[in-house]
Amino acid sequence: MTIALKLSISRFLTRASYVLLLVTLTLHLWLQDAPWIIYVISLLPLGLFIPGMLNDSLRTLIWMGFVILLYFYNGIQNVSVSEPPLLDIVELALSVILFCASMMYARIRQVNNL
Repeated sequence: MTIALKLSISRFLTRASYVLLLVTLTLHLWLQDAPWIIYVISLLPLGLFIPGMLNDSLRTLIWMGFVILLYFYNGIQNVSVSEPPLLDIVELALSVILFCASMMYARIRQVNNL
């Protein structure tokens, strides 16, 4: 597998899981009939990375890894109840995929000075 292929796969997975995580979080909050302040608290940390994701910033990818750990922790907490809702499981899976893909993408770019 070439470096260009690894880079394109990890970039696609990073962007796709990022968008899907935002959509899933929004849908989950909407189904729970959450107030607007909960939307802000839940979506703002991820939303801050939109400009960096559009500019393909390496620094954004690195910092996003730290923030994704908060969503991972929240996902673990939500899934640990008996019979967790499907959206909680999806949020957890997307946070894991986003973390792994973004860290792989950042590492490939760092090693190859891209």
